[in-house]
Amino acid sequence: MNFEETIIRLHDTQAVMADIQRQQAEVQQTQARHLAQHEERLSEQTESMRVHQQRMDHIDMRLAQITDKLDGLIGFQRGQFPDPK
Repeated sequence: MNFEETIIRLHDTQAVMADIQRQQAEVQQTQARHLAQHEERLSEQTESMRVHQQRMDHIDMRLAQITDKLDGLIGFQRGQFPDPK
């Protein structure tokens, strides 16, 4: 067995392993970046939905007030001008 050949093969193997580890580190960094972007978009969407719900609640309240006022006006109108039945 030739020790020099074995040493050369070990160095080659070590170089290949180092390259694989570098590639894995790059992939992990890319995944971490994508995860952070996803979490940021999710946070923005959650805030947008909160604001939307707040606006819808306000619209529902205003519609209820308008309905109440219209019902009152209809009742007042009927009192002034009874149905001709």
